[in-house]
Amino acid sequence: MRFRPGARSVRNCLGIIVTFLSAGGCAPAPDRASHTVEEYKQDAQLRREELTHCISDPGSLQTSADCVNVREAERSVGVGNVRDLPPLKLPENKK
Repeated sequence: MRFRPGARSVRNCLGIIVTFLSAGGCAPAPDRASHTVEEYKQDAQLRREELTHCISDPGSLQTSADCVNVREAERSVGVGNVRDLPPLKLPENKK
């Protein structure tokens, strides 16, 4: 069977593209968090345990979904709302 000039290279190129897309579909799914930020905010004991776990192995767990969620919850709960903070007591201006 005879192909038009250039048809074979297009066919090979499409074959390579399909192969790469198929291999990309087999990649492992991203890590999913077992708890949300809201769950960590509401449960102080769970937040403390997970934060301790993340701090003990920052090299492998720093970017895991649970560690990101627990750090965000701790940041939010730790400071709270800026409007709820007591006023700063600044020294008087001496002229």
